[in-house]
Parts: sequence; structure tokens; C-alpha cells
Amino acid sequence: MKPTKIRLMQLLNKQISAPISKDLRKKYSRRSVRIMIDDTVKVIRGEYKGITGKVSKISTENKSIAIEGNKKEKLKGDKVDVYIHTTNVIVTALNTDDKWRLKILEKKPKSKIKSMKEEVKKKEEVKKKEEVKKKEEVKKKEEVKKKEETKSENKKEIKNKNGDK
Repeated sequence: MKPTKIRLMQLLNKQISAPISKDLRKKYSRRSVRIMIDDTVKVIRGEYKGITGKVSKISTENKSIAIEGNKKEKLKGDKVDVYIHTTNVIVTALNTDDKWRLKILEKKPKSKIKSMKEEVKKKEEVKKKEEVKKKEEVKKKEEVKKKEETKSENKKEIKNKNGDK
């Protein structure tokens, strides 16, 4: 496939996305997701507000979706699917049959990765500071021991000098 075609498909994927419900937002740490067939959506704006159902068709040209059971009757009596733009719906349940999609959803978003890296850096800095403090304490203890040893040696020398006289 040509790179330009791939970029176009990526762009279409982004345009056929919709915000997800608050409970899914907490679960997957994402605000929106690409709509797929068999996802459950709820219409939040427009003429069909309040309708909930599964996605039956997706139109990439119009960036819209058709919901099961949501049909419009024509003058001749035929029933036709009603397409609703993806910005007017909210995803309430995801189709989890696709393992690739689940793998993508489970990934941490970039913002969380950045915050996690910052936390790790802070922890490392704290550990370094603690190590430096421990080393300083050890040095102080060694210095105190040396001073005590020199004092005891000085006392011995003084006693020896006094004993010689």
C-alpha cells in the first residue's frame, strides 16, 4: 500500500471515533475510541437523542454510523438505515472480540507514560539523596571512631610517659 493511502486510512480512523462513557474512561484511561461494528452506543445529540443500540454499519465517507433497529420509512414503504454522525454518540460498551483492539486499549496513553517517567525520576532522586546521607553518616561515624582511637592512644602515651618518670 502507498504511504499516502495508509495516512488517509489513519485519518479516517481518527474521524470515526467517539467519546466513551465515564466508567470505560476510568477502565481504559482514554477519552475516545474508534467505533467498530457491534459496539453499543447512545445518541446524545440530535433528532434521535436517547436511542441506544449496537452499531450495524459504518460509513467512512460520511463519518457516520447506523444503529440496529433505528430505521426510517420512505414514501414507498421501504425501511432505510438512519446514519448518525459519530460526534453525536457516546460509546457505552465495546466489542471485545478483537484481540488487537484490546491490546491497543490496554496500552497506557502518552500522558500517563510521561507522568510515570517523572515519578520514577523523582523516586530515583530521593534514593540518591538517601544514599548520600547514609554515606555522610558512615563518614561521620568513622571520623568519630578515629578521634576516639587517637584520644585513647594519646592517653596511653601520657600514661607511659608518666609511668617512665
